[in-house]
Amino acid sequence: MKKIRRTKIVEGTSIPGIIRNGGQYFYIGVDIYEDGMINCWELVDLKGLKNKIDSNWLTPVVPLGENLSIHGLGAFRVKEANWRFHPDSYYEHIKQTIRVMNPEFVNIYEVSEREQKQWETRRVAHSPRPTDFYVKDEMFYQTVEGDGFHMFMKYEGANYLVYLNVYQDGQVLVHDLPLDVGCHLDELNEWFQDGTLFTTFDGALPLSIAGLGEVTLSEPLYAADTEEKFKELIDIHRKLNGEKSAHEECRDAYYLYLENPTEFYREYLREKYERVPEHERIYLGDMDSKDWDYQRILYRPDEKREV
Repeated sequence: MKKIRRTKIVEGTSIPGIIRNGGQYFYIGVDIYEDGMINCWELVDLKGLKNKIDSNWLTPVVPLGENLSIHGLGAFRVKEANWRFHPDSYYEHIKQTIRVMNPEFVNIYEVSEREQKQWETRRVAHSPRPTDFYVKDEMFYQTVEGDGFHMFMKYEGANYLVYLNVYQDGQVLVHDLPLDVGCHLDELNEWFQDGTLFTTFDGALPLSIAGLGEVTLSEPLYAADTEEKFKELIDIHRKLNGEKSAHEECRDAYYLYLENPTEFYREYLREKYERVPEHERIYLGDMDSKDWDYQRILYRPDEKREV
């Protein structure tokens, strides 16, 4: 039998959530689609979502004294908290979010038993990466793609955990404030310089996490550097516009050095390595090697490479 397939675009939104994995807590965006599918490190239907919440895999709370990891930003201990949801109300909140996008609640997808068994047999765990976009023009539904990351932001006398989204055309939207705030990428550096956008803090930080509640975080266990996050934002914008990312340029320089291990190419690698945001350099290699071989070449050139 001939095999064919088609790709369908399904729109949705993202709300804050927390994954409890191995006793650790990770802040995520829970991707919710208008067809009733939800991605919480695994794509599930509403029944699967209920199982994820009941098993405490997906949760709206972090117990006091536990650490909360925020990808690309840092890890912070929860000192105080006033959480908005308990497990049952969080499930209903997600279900209501679907209804906002799909008021008739029609064409809601349900994973069949056959599909589930097929995925398990093939060892497939669906976790699609969402594409951020905004609608530039309703005529012909013209959209502009974007990407971004989380940061802390001072806004109208309060602190917020926000999602900073840059788009192909240089527009920037800050989400998870009381109202979204926009500007152009050229204007944004000032917010990084004057502390409006930040990653670290002294003492305790009272913080609003939109949709989840109010928390107070203790000093960071570790955190990315604010200036390095701005470098990351510029790099995202370049990649959205078809240019090579700092990661790709650095890997190219690495392989070039391995083929031509001269001082000239080592310095060329150093230049490219230092352009990669510091908190992202561990992703230059695999989960085991990280960026150790890059460091060996640049800082311990007399040390032999392990193969």
